[in-house]
Amino acid sequence: MATLSLMHWLLVGNIGLLMLVGVLLWSLRRQQVREAQRLDEALAVMQQAQSGLSKSTIGMGRRLKQLEGRLQQTERRAVLPDTDDDTFAQASRLIGLGATASDLVDNCGVPRGEAELMVSLKRQSLPH
Repeated sequence: MATLSLMHWLLVGNIGLLMLVGVLLWSLRRQQVREAQRLDEALAVMQQAQSGLSKSTIGMGRRLKQLEGRLQQTERRAVLPDTDDDTFAQASRLIGLGATASDLVDNCGVPRGEAELMVSLKRQSLPH
């Protein structure tokens, strides 16, 4: 059997070392690919969560706008008395029967200023 020279041993050692480095690089690359897949999955989950949050935020905004509208309507009703035609028709009938502004305030819920104005106008329009 022929003995190998120093040059041959160095060559074999270098080849072995290159193979070892190649296996390590291949292993690191596989680990990197797995980590990239894990990160992609995590990103997809986060994107779904963000999409859900966006949709719920939009829904909550719409609901808030509805509630604000209802609140404004309620506030307007509280500030302005019920001005529906039936109330004024009833107030007008009562004035025709001789009701006073106080009667209108008590029975119809008409504000005092409007009641006094209605009584004044109705009495002016009646024949003397």
